[in-house]
Amino acid sequence: MGGQILGDRYEVERQLGKKSGRWTLKARDLQTQTAVVLKVLFLDDTLDATDLKLFKREIEALKLLQHPDTPRYLDYFEIGLPQDGRALALAQTFMTGKSLATYLTEGRTLTQAEATAIAHRVLAVLVELHAYQPPLIHRDIRPSNILLRSEPISNTADIALVDFGSVKSLNPGTTSFTMVGTDGYIPPEQASGRVLAVSDLYALGATLVEVMTGISPTQLQTRGLRIDFESHAEVSAAFADWLKQLLSPGLEYRWSSAYAALEALEAIL
Repeated sequence: MGGQILGDRYEVERQLGKKSGRWTLKARDLQTQTAVVLKVLFLDDTLDATDLKLFKREIEALKLLQHPDTPRYLDYFEIGLPQDGRALALAQTFMTGKSLATYLTEGRTLTQAEATAIAHRVLAVLVELHAYQPPLIHRDIRPSNILLRSEPISNTADIALVDFGSVKSLNPGTTSFTMVGTDGYIPPEQASGRVLAVSDLYALGATLVEVMTGISPTQLQTRGLRIDFESHAEVSAAFADWLKQLLSPGLEYRWSSAYAALEALEAIL
């Protein structure tokens, strides 16, 4: 596969991921000599209608995004395959960095200060995403989708929020959709097919718990349906209370918006 030219422009370097009917590739744009990510969706008999819908949503969302900490849309084209097969390809900017999931596989956990820095930067991105009309909901925030682009991890560290394959544009009056996301990081409302902007806050909270404790949210006990993290992480009372509100299973007790969560976090820094 390495060296193959797609779209008469993109030279494939290596495969980044593979799922049924979908490939994610790192490639080089031969016109600009820059690294790009190609997401390829195969149009065959096994194609799920939901996968095609999510693929097109990601294209439309990336066309809107201009934040420096998110990927940007570059190109969209069709690929001809042997035996009259076809595939769709989305080209987007390649975001360099080391994912939080990689830190976890290396056996590293983050301090409260480091987790706070990451929360601050991710919330700033979510404030912008949720401010679109209609709001853009990521729906799949987890350690593998947050990249650290510089070290040490501080308030000035660069991060990137990537993989908008589950993104949803939240039209007014519409809250129920096909359930997407990753177990352990999705709040109760999203698990039942309903999603709101504050659903991203819960996913961020579950991610922060995992990077501080080294334990997957699915393996932690719950207290009143809320993830019980206190006995596994050394955090201040103020930060614990802030994180509890981020992780509230009940919408009425969760922070009302990314902006409200960010303001509250800044107040305890």
